Amino acid sequence: MTNDAKIRVEHLNFYYGDKIALSDISMVIPDRQITALIGPSGCGKSTFLRCLNRMNDTIPHTRVEGRVLLDGVDIYAPGTDVVDLRRRVGMVFQRPNPFPQSVFDNVAFGPRVLGLHRHHDLHEIVERSLRDVGLWDEVKDNLRQNALNLSLGQQQRLCLARVIAVQPEVILMDEPCSALDPIATLEIEELMRRLRENYCIVIVTHNMQQAARVSDWTGFFWLGELVEFGPTEVIFTRPARKLTEDYITGRAG
Repeated sequence: MTNDAKIRVEHLNFYYGDKIALSDISMVIPDRQITALIGPSGCGKSTFLRCLNRMNDTIPHTRVEGRVLLDGVDIYAPGTDVVDLRRRVGMVFQRPNPFPQSVFDNVAFGPRVLGLHRHHDLHEIVERSLRDVGLWDEVKDNLRQNALNLSLGQQQRLCLARVIAVQPEVILMDEPCSALDPIATLEIEELMRRLRENYCIVIVTHNMQQAARVSDWTGFFWLGELVEFGPTEVIFTRPARKLTEDYITGRAG
């Protein structure tokens, strides 16, 4: 594993209208490791996650101050290609959201739109992406079935395959297991561990046991501020801030 910074956040403020939702957030997110963001509901975790690929741009009356550097380049600089940014920094949402199309067409959607299939065989891209998320053997005999017929766990892995198909560098995951049963949750966690060999992964989770199990780094958010950030083992066993310890032990939040 490497500690090279993939994303560097510097003094980030985020506003919904006049209301500040994130205040002076600075964080270095390493490549090919898993960074977990924890904290109570409404503390700014998901807002911060969406800042990393400018997904908040779609919300009216919002604005950003500070910098978010991806490989040293500010993604909020004028002239940024936001479509390419969201290819490089993909997002998996809380509830599985497959398109009401076939399994094949779900995974092929991005490569078709971006023209990747002109350089690589589309079937190869689809098979490789489904293999990477451990879904190929379950669907290979019926790639034309409607994706909505899959179980929720399979749908979430399909959504992850859809992200991987466009060759991202970073995968953002917003509560990816909250709608899943325990077995499907463990499958997603195991998948994250495998994928971190090739991707920078940032996950928002309410499940502190999950954060402790899968992540290398943890950031604790509270009321729009980053209270503490460090190696997961340190955050969970020797936190520097009392508020962090109170939250992890259930005395706060």
